[in-house]
Amino acid sequence: MTDQATRVSLHPRLSLSAIATMRWSFEQDVAFWREAGLRCVGLFAGKLEAFGHDRAVEILRGEGMTCSSIVAAPFSLFEPSRWADERARLNRAIDVAAALGGAVYGPPGKGKVDGWAENVAAYAEAVAPCVAHAREAGVSLAFEPSLRSNVSFVHNLRDSIDLADASGAAIVVDIGNCYAERDVTAWIARVGKRIAIVQVSDVAIGTLEAPGAGVRGLPGEGELPIARFIDSAVAAGYDGPFEVEFLGLDEVDKPAYLKSLSYLENIIAEVVGNG
Repeated sequence: MTDQATRVSLHPRLSLSAIATMRWSFEQDVAFWREAGLRCVGLFAGKLEAFGHDRAVEILRGEGMTCSSIVAAPFSLFEPSRWADERARLNRAIDVAAALGGAVYGPPGKGKVDGWAENVAAYAEAVAPCVAHAREAGVSLAFEPSLRSNVSFVHNLRDSIDLADASGAAIVVDIGNCYAERDVTAWIARVGKRIAIVQVSDVAIGTLEAPGAGVRGLPGEGELPIARFIDSAVAAGYDGPFEVEFLGLDEVDKPAYLKSLSYLENIIAEVVGNG
């Protein structure tokens, strides 16, 4: 537990996902969140499973931290024998979100190539009990469209709306994933109230002469018009956190993370005010 009166606090709508510090334990995450002054944090279901859900809730409440989202594993769409365990893990994450706030999400799962209708039906059936549990708990349960086909058969916001209609789940708007979609801010507007969480990363695209890495990094390290994306989500009615999210498998560069959080905080404050 920390002294809330003396800790420097970042914007209440700024968050950092625990998968950005993927190799860290839950305890290491909490220590860094405290150091950074985060009031809202993103959790990883796998770390909660290892640490203990009730213990995690107690610690985060003691730190005065709320939750932006909890990321969970995808469903094994065409292995129904695994669904009971996958649903149980997802429901445990939903219970944590009910206590701390935030959405729960995961990629929908690997689908069949050219099997859209089958994939949608499988996901809708697999997730249905969890959608019901989330509704009863007052939690937004969502799926994340992803460019990684090994975890998701839906890759853009346009198709996400169709999957949301079929499944009853909400949608993650991940700027680092959707930035290249045609008329992307118009699609964010169409997602509207179905936005469960807005996630922010950056991409160094580069030029023909000096190509960028083309992979996601921390906000401020690339060239995406992040303020425009945040403004489009706010205009669509989104009033939740903006969460730094990318898969951080390397050693954590703390100064770079702190610099990026400050960069994004300034953008959020500019768009929505100081909170």
